[in-house]
Amino acid sequence: MLDASDPDDFDKPLETLLDDAVKSTDGDTVTISALVCNFGDRGFGPLLVLFGLIAATPPIGGIPGVPTTMGVLTVIVALQILLGRNTPWIPDFISKRGLKSSKVEKARDKLSGFASRIDRLIGPKLEFIAGNNMRYVVAAMCALLGSIMPPFELFPFAAALPAGAIAMFGLSLMARDGVLMLLALALSTGAVYLVVSQVLL
Repeated sequence: MLDASDPDDFDKPLETLLDDAVKSTDGDTVTISALVCNFGDRGFGPLLVLFGLIAATPPIGGIPGVPTTMGVLTVIVALQILLGRNTPWIPDFISKRGLKSSKVEKARDKLSGFASRIDRLIGPKLEFIAGNNMRYVVAAMCALLGSIMPPFELFPFAAALPAGAIAMFGLSLMARDGVLMLLALALSTGAVYLVVSQVLL
């Protein structure tokens, strides 16, 4: 299985994830290692959501290097899905990196209202689209989105576009929400078009 989450954890999936991310604090820092340890046994979906939200949400997403780091992490996780792993692994030199817990808390507070509204909307819909066979398509798209995030750092907060799509893909896997997955695919197409037209050409 791609995600082996306890259903009780996902009555309010996005709010629960954000609260648990804040609780991953080690001292005054939330490390990548702590996030992986906290969420790794739930599957890859929660990590994709968190990496996407971290890169998409001010003030964290505006810190130089954060979108690129989250993009690299997304690629690492996506490749592991493609290789058929059931639990995520992150290299030590990346897992020891962290973010100030105060910034993570600010991001959680900024997203709290948004998260509550999203939680009321997502859930099992068009499950044949969001089934296990789609996980490879999602993984491939997330790998592509993660790889294009570094050039997006050339423009302030532009990385929020691919990062938002990554978070949506993660949520669609967690909730088995095919409608959300289709929206994520549409947003991904826009992100890829933007980077090709504005950065590469």
